[in-house]
Amino acid sequence: MPRVRISTPIPAEVPFCLVRDHDKPVSHAFEEPYEFGLQDNKGEIVAGTRDRMGRFAFDFSLKVKPTADGRPAFTGRFASGTPDDRFVYLSWRSIPRGVYINRLKARLSSIDWETIAAALDGDRRVCADTTDWQLGDSRRNVPWRVV
Repeated sequence: MPRVRISTPIPAEVPFCLVRDHDKPVSHAFEEPYEFGLQDNKGEIVAGTRDRMGRFAFDFSLKVKPTADGRPAFTGRFASGTPDDRFVYLSWRSIPRGVYINRLKARLSSIDWETIAAALDGDRRVCADTTDWQLGDSRRNVPWRVV
């Protein structure tokens, strides 16, 4: 398989994954049925699958192209936020009430072209584990890594 080299940023489709070891809402004081998953930019919640370690796994892809100043700009079904603050959502929505219980942002701004090239080189993904992230977490960016 040919190796991908990105010396000049190019538009590409980048594979991603988010994982979380449980589906419990991060701040839910009462019991009611809910749906949990990766939220698209139209509000649909897409359920994950269980990975080999039993965690919830969400596989998706985002398009990327360079901004005017050369940084990666992500777009696609699961990209939310403004061009300067893109993120993907893990969401918990009440089934009977149809309202969000919680939404957890996984910001994309820490992902650079080197990380993107590493994922595209060798058929790998850019992934983050959100298991220990809580609502209102003081950390700004989840740690993304290539797996």
